[in-house]
Amino acid sequence: MSRTRTILVDLQRLKASGNASPLIRLMMACNDIAIANQCLKKFKDDQSKIRKPVQKGALMYFVRLQCGHLNEGLKIIQEIKDNDTLSEGIERCSLNARDSYDKLVACLKGGAENKKFEDNIARIRHKTIFHYDNTMVQNALADRAGREEARRSKITLGDDISLFRFEVADDIVDSIVCRHICKIPRNADLRKEIDDIMVWASDIGRSLLDFGGEFIYRYIQDHAAIM
Repeated sequence: MSRTRTILVDLQRLKASGNASPLIRLMMACNDIAIANQCLKKFKDDQSKIRKPVQKGALMYFVRLQCGHLNEGLKIIQEIKDNDTLSEGIERCSLNARDSYDKLVACLKGGAENKKFEDNIARIRHKTIFHYDNTMVQNALADRAGREEARRSKITLGDDISLFRFEVADDIVDSIVCRHICKIPRNADLRKEIDDIMVWASDIGRSLLDFGGEFIYRYIQDHAAIM
């Protein structure tokens, strides 16, 4: 059975600690990634036939959304790494949290996974979630429209706005992510290749939650908890 624990936080003491902003922004990233993940699971579990047109697009959306929040979260990890006071707290974390932190650092500039992160996660954020890139849309449209097996798409309307789905847009986004950002070749197993990338991205997101949860809790206990 799941359990929770709650601590009271003195915002005045948190502010006085001198490191409130990166801590709060890390909290924001953790909250947003966790909610996006929960919504992703909800749509995966939704088997209602009438919502099938919405389901595929929703799954794609919440994956893209997690990528967007993860990209912002990595900027805060860089701040923590560069802050002597905050980085000292990392050594007090558990082995699991430190391992998670190391996975995140590997995605930062100069890290072993940085190029993979920038080429996939960061570009998904920049081109398909918080911005809709005109050039990529036109390129993906030209690609699909020019292939007989891909030129047909759909639009679904309903008597409830939650049932509306412009599947045309979902197909274009799918092409942008798979072909133009992740650059999966046509002779590859498309779903396996994109699933491998998304599993990797999900693991990075899990690392942010594992590290962030413990790191934030320890910092608040030391500097701002109301006992």
